[in-house]
Amino acid sequence: MILLVDIGNTATSFASLDNEELKFINRLFNIDVNKDSVSNLLNGFKFEKIYVSSVAPKLLSQLKEILINLFKIKPIEIDVSFNDLVDIDIDNKNELGIDLLCDIVAGKAIYGNKVVIIDFGTATKVLFIDENGVFSSCAIYPGYQKSKELLANSTELLPNVEGKLIKPISECHNTIDVINSSIYFSHIDTINGIINRYENEKGYSLKRVYTGGNALDFIPELVKRSEYDEMLLFKGMALLINRGK
Repeated sequence: MILLVDIGNTATSFASLDNEELKFINRLFNIDVNKDSVSNLLNGFKFEKIYVSSVAPKLLSQLKEILINLFKIKPIEIDVSFNDLVDIDIDNKNELGIDLLCDIVAGKAIYGNKVVIIDFGTATKVLFIDENGVFSSCAIYPGYQKSKELLANSTELLPNVEGKLIKPISECHNTIDVINSSIYFSHIDTINGIINRYENEKGYSLKRVYTGGNALDFIPELVKRSEYDEMLLFKGMALLINRGK
């Protein structure tokens, strides 16, 4: 059995890969990652190898040490050198986040060409795969929760709004409702607008694939709905480590 670990900016997720069967284990918020929490989460598992995808270098170092102590296995960090599965046409391939690489690899392998992958996380990512199966462009901007935090931290009078109660814009009559609904619907409109822009610029329709921890909060309001793939990133990790077999 193989342990797959995805270290994001906010949370770290764990999955197992056993004879090509992929299973989600659980998720820890990064502030809760320590030897005890990881040990409790993975208690009873036996792993032969450990692979890690990370966009948080400081936590990566800490978690590697924890996993070595628990399993006596040195984790293998996935990087762009693993990729021979999808063509990438960007100025500097080393700038591509490994989480995005995993999404792109799985998106191309499972859903084909002419695809956009919308990954809802700390940042929202819109990843474009063209008619030839090449990844050459994406959009990245603050996610819903991060947008609320940025607004509160950048202004003196606007509060940091908790909760997700969303009202129609025309029915928002106080600051809390206005912030919640304005950021929520602007997020949706941005996604629809970016994808429409891709379609207008390229001249063809795109299939949408939604993933990420916050996706289900937004999908019902999006203009076009397509696939929801909760495990897309881990599927990409599995493809990368199994390439050539």
